[in-house]
Amino acid sequence: ELAPRPRKAMPPKSKKRKSVASPAAEPPGEIQPASPPSPGADEDEDERDEAIDDRGRSQSPFHFEADDDSGDDGEDDLEGLVGDLLNGEIDDDAAAEGATHSAVDALRDGFQPVIVEDERPPHDVDDGHALAEAGDAEELMRWLIAPVPLETFMRDIWERRPVYVSRNAHKGYFDGLLSKADIDEWLRAGKMRYQRNVDVTSYKDGVRRTHNLNDDGSGGVDEATNEPGFADADTVWRRFDEEGCSLRVLHPQRWRDPLWKTLAALERFWNCSTGCNCYLTPENSQGFSPHYDDIDAFILQLEGKKLWRVYPPRSEAEMLPRYSSPNFGRDDVGEPVLEVILEPGDLLYMPRGTIHQARCVPGTHSLHVTLSTNQFNTWADLLEVAFPAALRQATAEVPALRRCPPPDYLAHLGVRAANAAEPPTEVSPGSDFHGDLIDAVNPRRDDLIGALVELARCVTRRLPFDAAADHIGARLMRQRLPPPPSHVSAPSAATGANAALAVTDETVVRITQEEGARLVVEGDAVVVCHPFGNGRLLHMEGGDDEDDEEGDEAEDEDEDD
Repeated sequence: ELAPRPRKAMPPKSKKRKSVASPAAEPPGEIQPASPPSPGADEDEDERDEAIDDRGRSQSPFHFEADDDSGDDGEDDLEGLVGDLLNGEIDDDAAAEGATHSAVDALRDGFQPVIVEDERPPHDVDDGHALAEAGDAEELMRWLIAPVPLETFMRDIWERRPVYVSRNAHKGYFDGLLSKADIDEWLRAGKMRYQRNVDVTSYKDGVRRTHNLNDDGSGGVDEATNEPGFADADTVWRRFDEEGCSLRVLHPQRWRDPLWKTLAALERFWNCSTGCNCYLTPENSQGFSPHYDDIDAFILQLEGKKLWRVYPPRSEAEMLPRYSSPNFGRDDVGEPVLEVILEPGDLLYMPRGTIHQARCVPGTHSLHVTLSTNQFNTWADLLEVAFPAALRQATAEVPALRRCPPPDYLAHLGVRAANAAEPPTEVSPGSDFHGDLIDAVNPRRDDLIGALVELARCVTRRLPFDAAADHIGARLMRQRLPPPPSHVSAPSAATGANAALAVTDETVVRITQEEGARLVVEGDAVVVCHPFGNGRLLHMEGGDDEDDEEGDEAEDEDEDD
């Protein structure tokens, strides 16, 4: 039964939202205004109706006063708006049962985890490797979180609460993805550099330490090339066996085909970069301090057992963060909402901002893979691209934005001016309350803020949402893993760089993978961005591009897997 223990999965009721019509879309292209400005709409008007305040005073046409009803409640309710876009509007019956789109409500309700026991009979369990081989993105995502329905996960869980799926009946669910033997093979083949491919860490007495040096002193960063040294297999395993150090293997998809195919499919499901790290921990040890991450994390337990403690975000300001936290001490994290031992086949999902720590239990090592997604994939990231472009466009078109502010504006804006503008909350004995209130009123400040609000509106009217989306889509195509051969349809004619040179206006072009390209306008050119020429070695390393030589090397190495 898909219900958390000890509480019901649904958080409290949130306000019902009505759908909001989005503005008419402009053709994609260079960062352009969202719609052409109306003639004269942003020009200065010589004549305006005079406004009179409640004291009978004449006001500037830019006079502005803050709305008393504005504040956190209105901002919180925006979660209903963005939730409606994903799942549709919550009806009255569901709202009465506590349905909500709000991550804030889920946190206020205790951040209660959903706990599920996978009791499906073996004949009802799909073959995850076959789904990854076929590149069926949606079905692979369903398999990953089963038996939780994908619709339930997206509607009630994603970004709002943790999920623990116990698979006592399916211990081999993730068999074949990665093993300790694979890591040993890479170490002994001399493939793994410290910092780039592997970190050797310990966590003792509340302190995390890194041990990225070999016994003979080698392995450090080369001053001439700035390249980290290679990890020595004997040193790494001695630290693992004798000193209780953990291994973090970064981006093993570069060398392991099953992970490559899994991530390549999930990137198409989430439409953002999706990566993974794996963590090998000796028995009865801990490798990392309590912390939260800036990614949605899916923990796949592959070998052994590990005790996980999961804590809620410490505040609403830390939920769904865009950056990971520093390491926390034991006294910083409070009490866990979930404490569970993961065994092979088990899954743990944690939204961004979920504080967590893990420890290997006595008697066995632990190996798990963390699939990570939705890093820098928020509304804020889209607007971060759109706002600067809108400001540039508005500045070019609206002369008022290029005018200087009056010389006295700094005297009426700023922290000191804002505090001085607040009316007194208490009346001092013997003071003239009316006089104090009049002194606190600053019509000049109100006029300046009113003008800034109007100028800001002429910027927001030009937000280039389509061009910003194309910018992010093109960036994704440069960052994605190259599609595995099994994920693309066979070309009916020529394909590749040489074929592209022969394309003319009469050529029929076919995309060999659904959602495998993005059409954008860059300057005066129409450009097709795609991931087919990307390499694997630097996937998720922070850069957009990899050279073809690295991609070819990665493909050659994986033929031996």
